[in-house]
Amino acid sequence: MKGLDIGSDFLAHRSIPGVLFEHNEYVHVVSGEHKGESGSLVCVHTLAEDPSYVLEAESGRDLVVLQSQLSRTVA
Repeated sequence: MKGLDIGSDFLAHRSIPGVLFEHNEYVHVVSGEHKGESGSLVCVHTLAEDPSYVLEAESGRDLVVLQSQLSRTVA
């Protein structure tokens, strides 16, 4: 899958193999360097065995976090 297609598919909420979260989904970082941060996912950063995302955190920073470090927020 080409980079541009991945970005477009993520923004359009289309399924991407191995990617478990959706664009603008609100998540918590539960492990790793940014543990304790929360925010919305704005893009897929890399595809790999453990994809990474750019998280627009409530702290105002954009963070790169691995999928395995994230947890969905339960309303």
